[in-house]
Amino acid sequence: MARNKLIEERVQALVSELLAEEAGMELGGRRENIDDIENAMVRIGDLVAREVGMQKLKLHTEHPPEHPRCPQCGHAGERRGEQTRQLITRRGEVPLTEAKYSCPKCRRHFFPSAGRLGA
Repeated sequence: MARNKLIEERVQALVSELLAEEAGMELGGRRENIDDIENAMVRIGDLVAREVGMQKLKLHTEHPPEHPRCPQCGHAGERRGEQTRQLITRRGEVPLTEAKYSCPKCRRHFFPSAGRLGA
């Protein structure tokens, strides 16, 4: 519970800072209305959610296994660089860069992170 409170307090401070910076932005000479407020809520919420997704995914993919087993035949795979794809989440697309492998036995390409992340 204390951890959630700390996160909440940090989010409140960050939002206060963002709103202070945004206060000087023009609305074309008109007053801010509820639609403007809600649009800001969605825009900032989506930016935060996307950043959380990118950082958490990076933690799961930055240390790929050296010789993962092919999901088709079980032979040890060989690394063939990296590939970036867009994961579609409830909050929009999030880029995922992951190690790509190929199986010298059955010639299949695979991504070990798919099994770990369920993606």
